[in-house]
Amino acid sequence: MEWPTEIGTMCFLRYNEKTLFFYRERGAEDIHNGWYVPPGGHFDRGERGIDCVIREFGEETGLRINNPKLRQIVMFFNKDRILGGKKDRPDWYVEVYEANQFEGVLKPERKGEKLIWVEDKNVGSLKIYECDRKIFDLLSSEGVYEVVVKYDGEKLEKFDSRRVA
Repeated sequence: MEWPTEIGTMCFLRYNEKTLFFYRERGAEDIHNGWYVPPGGHFDRGERGIDCVIREFGEETGLRINNPKLRQIVMFFNKDRILGGKKDRPDWYVEVYEANQFEGVLKPERKGEKLIWVEDKNVGSLKIYECDRKIFDLLSSEGVYEVVVKYDGEKLEKFDSRRVA
């Protein structure tokens, strides 16, 4: 198995039957331009996942999440994946967290990003990556899951989840 070249976190902040997403409008150079994505980012060297998700979420949204729970460990195997018109994106190891408690005021970190609370029942109608939708749907199941994601071009070829805790 190849080891990922990128390691990060993402967090689904859920409150009053709504979930916080970014809508990205940063131009053609952004591989997520025009898509809804959950906040997240890269680990700093030597950082624990829980510390990374709290830091990244705060930097990206202006909010401090309290008591985020690890819900999934996802391996994105992106060989041959086309993302934002670019092929063979790096593989990613991502710890997925869920939080329900927060404090602060929403303030996106970057120009061209809108933070939007989406009703959970409407997430299926968003322009969201198919794997992110499946990751979101898996949050309704109890436990912690190990997930393997593989693409063939822009098509999701594999989404395999297994409860590990």
